[in-house]
Amino acid sequence: MLPSPQPSIAETVEAPENPLCSEKLADANPAQSDHLLMERICLGEETALDQLLVRHWSSLVRYAAGFVQGVDAAEDIVQEAFIRLWEIREKWMPGGSPRRFLYTVVRNLCLNERERRSVRIGWSSRSQQQGRVNPTPMEMLQHDEVLRALKAAIDRLPSRRREVFELVYLHGLPYSEVAGIMGIATPTVANQVSAALDTIRRDLSAVTDARF
Repeated sequence: MLPSPQPSIAETVEAPENPLCSEKLADANPAQSDHLLMERICLGEETALDQLLVRHWSSLVRYAAGFVQGVDAAEDIVQEAFIRLWEIREKWMPGGSPRRFLYTVVRNLCLNERERRSVRIGWSSRSQQQGRVNPTPMEMLQHDEVLRALKAAIDRLPSRRREVFELVYLHGLPYSEVAGIMGIATPTVANQVSAALDTIRRDLSAVTDARF
């Protein structure tokens, strides 16, 4: 007896436990069957996206887990990658590799997440050091200068990008929650954060060598 169909990607992006695979896809080699699935995805078939997710879910999660801490964080990133693939289906170039696209997106999102974690750890470490050692007047001046430059850089961001950045970094909200609050896709949140970090990095380069 065949297993019951799993929820579509529009409802959930969790990997189905009992995937359905057509004979046509089973007989084809992985690259060819990925292309066949992508053709159907481009036509708006959500079940094809579900099948592609089942095929690559485990390997992508293992890949992401090599960058970030915890399986939950890795699964969130892989979910975002499949959401992004679905959202760009109408612009997909024939002959493109969905597998390569997914790995590229997962890698970029992992690097963004790792960078965010480095920022949090860096600022936490500095705060602890400042709590243990009385700063010199010069250190206090430099610290104040960096804070003023950081605030000015954030204030210069476009309003939508600034809101995303503040929700993620000042309020500590995860990308998915920010997406729900602002009514945008989770990958869009990631893109806005990445763009904001690039701008802030550039603006602060004149006053600090701190890494963001």
